[in-house]
Amino acid sequence: MKKNISFQFPIEKQDYTELFRYMPYFKSIFKMASVGNLVALFLFCGYNIIANLQIAQDGTQFLILNIVTVVIGFVMYYVILFLIRLFFRKIIENRSNKLHSLYFESNNTYQIGFDPRFDTFGLGKEKVKIPADQSLTVIETERNLLFYVGKGKGKDDKFLISKAGSPDQALKLERITNMLQEKGIAVQTAKPI
Repeated sequence: MKKNISFQFPIEKQDYTELFRYMPYFKSIFKMASVGNLVALFLFCGYNIIANLQIAQDGTQFLILNIVTVVIGFVMYYVILFLIRLFFRKIIENRSNKLHSLYFESNNTYQIGFDPRFDTFGLGKEKVKIPADQSLTVIETERNLLFYVGKGKGKDDKFLISKAGSPDQALKLERITNMLQEKGIAVQTAKPI
């Protein structure tokens, strides 16, 4: 008979920030925004190069106008990319602050259990059941093991297991990771926004 694996660890604001930073939904929206920014750069440069052809009086002036256009285009690209990153960091910070203030005041310890008989995680004191199946995305960072259900949208369940703690906790975490990999659930390495 397989025994339940339980974790109880303190959770900090940085853990909540990490939970939102690596969310698959945010990462896909960030990639779409970056691709949109790149498309806007090519459209801007293409349109202005065609307009420069009509404005320029000779080849030298055409070349200078095109260089200015490309330089302005790249400056705008990096400014917009910076603003996109800043926007996403603010959203992540606001959401993590909200979650931290909501749960940290009442209880600063996080409780998670894993039932290997039914392959489910039990979250918190209420033991919210989350099945360990192919709908689960697992991302490993230096501090935590992050779990996202489904596509990792804002309303979907998400939780973490801290790597910090006793050697017993590290063994339990390794056991869970091995069980998940046996079920075909890949543990991805973290790539932040």
